[in-house]
Amino acid sequence: MSSSTAKNSAKQTSYGRPRLLSHEEILDGAVELGLEGLTMKKLATHLNVGTATLYQYFDSRKTLMRAAAVHSLSDVALPEDKGQHWSDLAVEYVQSLQTLLAENPSFIHSHQHSDYGFEVHFRLIEPFLTSMEQRGFDPRQGMEVFNIIGMAAFAGAIETVRHREFEFQDETMEVVARRQFDRLDATAFPLLSQAFSTFTQSPEQKVHSLLRAAFTTIARGRGEDEANLFKGEV
Repeated sequence: MSSSTAKNSAKQTSYGRPRLLSHEEILDGAVELGLEGLTMKKLATHLNVGTATLYQYFDSRKTLMRAAAVHSLSDVALPEDKGQHWSDLAVEYVQSLQTLLAENPSFIHSHQHSDYGFEVHFRLIEPFLTSMEQRGFDPRQGMEVFNIIGMAAFAGAIETVRHREFEFQDETMEVVARRQFDRLDATAFPLLSQAFSTFTQSPEQKVHSLLRAAFTTIARGRGEDEANLFKGEV
């Protein structure tokens, strides 16, 4: 094929009659390419359409990115209900969501107001509420637990991402924090000096403390033995 023919063919692909796409095809394509550094042009080329075609579905790159980030959550592998204590099942949900968010930081910044955002949430929540109902929680109580799961997972993911930024420089958050603290007059921070090891806990330790406090309160309200909390691995 001559160079001029090839150019004409490429021009036809980009500027010819727009190919019909579904929102899901576009979002799947965005996820396939990876959301970090994704541009409308790269996605259009990947889908073999003109860039203008994408703007018929999404009015801006930001809108598309947010929708794609939320859409990606539909692939979350939900923990299996094996009859474990409700606190252990909840912890497994936290770990699953926290890992996903930490591995895909763009999800953390996505806004859940798109056509897909709430639907994805609904599909994550319903199986959990079903499992909680089997353990004696009414839907409202189960939803309160899931709210805790969501908040803990996001907080844990953000903390994990922060810790990894230090690792890129072959250091740890604890080492950097200690170095900066040692430059200060310790007498000005007598209480923090005693609690410094707690300040530099790992993301997992901080999330566990958060969950233990929240779930202990729930267990007490249900008249449960707190000793049954977190019998699985945390």
